[in-house]
Amino acid sequence: MSFLIALALIVGLVWATVLVVRGSLMGGCLLFLLVNACFGYFFFHKRVGPVELTADRLVLMLLTGSYFVHRALRRTEPKPLGTADYVTFAFLGWLAVRTFTADWRDSGGDGPAPYWHLIIGYLSPLWLFWIARQSKLDRKSIRLLHACCIGFGVYLGISAFLEITHQWWAVFPRHIADPEAGLHFGRARGPMVQSIVFGFCLSICAFCTWTSRHLVSPGRPWLPLLLLPLMLAGIYFSYTRCVWMGAAGGLALIAALTLPWRLRLVTLGGAATVGLLVAIVSWDSLVGFDGGRSAGETRDSTSMRTTFAYVSYQMAMDHPVFGCGFGQYLGAVGPYLEDRSTNLSLGHIRDHLHHITPLSILVETGVIGLGLFLAMLAAWARDAWRLWNSAAAPDWMRAHGLLMLGLLIAYFANALFQPVGHMNIVHMILFFFVGISSGMARVAIPRTANRTSLTNQSMSPWQHATAPS
Repeated sequence: MSFLIALALIVGLVWATVLVVRGSLMGGCLLFLLVNACFGYFFFHKRVGPVELTADRLVLMLLTGSYFVHRALRRTEPKPLGTADYVTFAFLGWLAVRTFTADWRDSGGDGPAPYWHLIIGYLSPLWLFWIARQSKLDRKSIRLLHACCIGFGVYLGISAFLEITHQWWAVFPRHIADPEAGLHFGRARGPMVQSIVFGFCLSICAFCTWTSRHLVSPGRPWLPLLLLPLMLAGIYFSYTRCVWMGAAGGLALIAALTLPWRLRLVTLGGAATVGLLVAIVSWDSLVGFDGGRSAGETRDSTSMRTTFAYVSYQMAMDHPVFGCGFGQYLGAVGPYLEDRSTNLSLGHIRDHLHHITPLSILVETGVIGLGLFLAMLAAWARDAWRLWNSAAAPDWMRAHGLLMLGLLIAYFANALFQPVGHMNIVHMILFFFVGISSGMARVAIPRTANRTSLTNQSMSPWQHATAPS
C-alpha cells in the first residue's frame, strides 16, 4: 500500500509539473472552477495541522505556481489598469481595513472568523480575478471557456433531473445523494449541494449558451439552443425564487440585445404578459412555495427579509459611515433584536447570517463600503456594456461582454436575497469572469471607438457582432 501511495504521489507530481509548465492559465482557471464546484469540501477534506486541505485548495495552489512560472517565462499578458480595477481594489481594501480595525479573530457569533471570511469570500476570488486578467485572452481561449460552460450546463441539467426523480444511483459525485451534506436536500442542488449556488451556475451556463452560439457552433448556431430547455428545467428545479429572478432578468436583457426588434417585441412582450398573469393568479402559491418546506416556513423565510431590512436600518443609523466592522454582524445584532417597538419577529434572525448582501455591507462597512460595492458593480457593468456595444471589438469579445451583463443581473438578484459573500463558489465564478472582461476592456476598446446603434432596425446587434470586421 505504501508503494502504491508513493507511486501515486510521483505520478501526481509529474503531471502537476507538466500542467504548471505546459498548461495555459485559462485552462488552469477552468480546472480550478470545475474542482471548486464539483469536488469541494464534501468530496474530500483532510485536516493537516491548523489547515483543512480540500481538492480545490490544492488545485488553487497549483494554479498559483503555474501563474508565477508563466510570469517568469513571460507567457502572461500584463494589461493596464482601468477605473473598474481601481474601484475593485478600493472596495476590497476597505473590507480589509474594516476587518482589522475591529475584532478580526472573532465574529461574536457562530459565523466564520472575520479574517477567514475576508480571505475565502473576497481575497481568494480577487486572486483568481488577477490570474484570469493576466492570462492570454484570444478567440481560442474564450471559445474554450464558453464551450466548457455549455458542457457544464448540460451536466447540471441532467443532475437536476436525476435529483428531482430521486435517481440517486446515477448522480455524481456521490455526496449529492447525502441529505446531511450541504443544504436544500430535496431541491436540485448539484455537486455544490446548495440550490442558490447551483442555480447561479446554471444561469450563467444558460446565458453562455445563448450569447456564444455563433462562437462555439459557427455553422449551426441553432444547435446549442436545443440545450437551453434542459438548463431552464434545472433552474426551475432549484425551487429558489431569487435564482428564477436572476435567470429571467439576465435572459430578458440578452434577448433584448440580440433579437431583431420585431421578434424582440413579440418575445419579451409575450413573456412579460405570461409572467404577469401567473403572478396575479398564483401569487399566494409563489409566496408560499419552496421545495421541501411548508407554506408557513416559507412565509417565515420571506418575512425574514423585512426583518433584516428593519434591523439593518437601526444598525446603520448608529454606525452610518464606518459600520460595525466587517464580519461583526452576528456579534453586534444582539441588542437590536430586543426592540419591542415593532411587531416584527426579530428573534427569527438571531442565528442567521445577514441574507441581504448590500445591506450586510452597509451594516458592517458603512456607507463607504456600500458606495464602493455599488460603484464596483456599476464599473463592471460599464466595461461589459462597452465590450458588447463596441464596433472595434471582435465577435468573441462582444459575446463575452453580453454574457457579463446577464451574469451581473443574476448575481445582483441573488445578492438581494442571499448571503452570497459567504458563498465562495459564487464569488470565484463572478471574479473570474470579471477578470476576463476587465482585461478585454483595457486592451481592445479604444476610447474613441464608435459605438454600434442598438436601435438600428435593419440589423440586430448580434448580426453586428458576427459581421466580418
